[in-house]
Amino acid sequence: MKTVDKTWMFQRRLFRTAKFTLDIKTMIAHLFSRVNYRSMLAAVLLLACYSTAQAASMYHKVDRDYTTAPDAPKSQSQQEVDGKSLACMSCHTETDSKSMHVNPAVKLGCTDCHGGSTAVSRPEGTNKGDDAYLAAMNEAHVLPQIPDKWPTPSSRNPERSYALLNHESPEFIRFINPSDYRVVKESCGACHMETIEASVRSLHSTGAMLWGGASYNNGILPFKNYILGEAYDRDGNAVLIKGPAIPEEAKQYAKDKGVIEAFYPL
Repeated sequence: MKTVDKTWMFQRRLFRTAKFTLDIKTMIAHLFSRVNYRSMLAAVLLLACYSTAQAASMYHKVDRDYTTAPDAPKSQSQQEVDGKSLACMSCHTETDSKSMHVNPAVKLGCTDCHGGSTAVSRPEGTNKGDDAYLAAMNEAHVLPQIPDKWPTPSSRNPERSYALLNHESPEFIRFINPSDYRVVKESCGACHMETIEASVRSLHSTGAMLWGGASYNNGILPFKNYILGEAYDRDGNAVLIKGPAIPEEAKQYAKDKGVIEAFYPL
């Protein structure tokens, strides 16, 4: 009898739990049907902003006086190229490529893409690892604002730098990776702006299909139209990405073809 009573009580409790869960799901669906999706999106964005603020408190930043390098030029003389590379090549010797471009008509110096100082060369008679060598390297290189997260003087990246880079200085990001979307317009935009504009809107960049599927399947957004995507400005702030300008008479056609007006940031 006691076993039967316990079984009955368990079944009753399970039914109440299931009913409560069903009521919650019904309430959420009801809210989704009545609340403007822009209001819901605003709530999601507020949560994202809060999460970003919480993440920022995880990092210990040091004060640095950064000098922002000029945008890389579309053309220049060989003398100008040499002036931006010779100091770097005193340590980065002939075993390193002077440019990622195979075409010799493209004339770019080291600091055009990476930034850094052209006024510091390897001290004469020093070897890698010497105090004078390391001092010169630190003076020539752009140093991280969160040094405890980067294995300097090693050039390797930390195991997980994806979110970390949003809290780093744009000058340091450009130094380690000029093609990073946060700074690529400065280092590559003079020649490749059209490619950059298309690339930052691609699925590989925004992850829109991932976030769209996840937000719909988990009840965050009540529709399958993908409106969430990742993109950041040079200071690591999440930004809205607008699609191409579409003439009024072509908007319905573009919509039918799946062209999206904008991606909202996470």
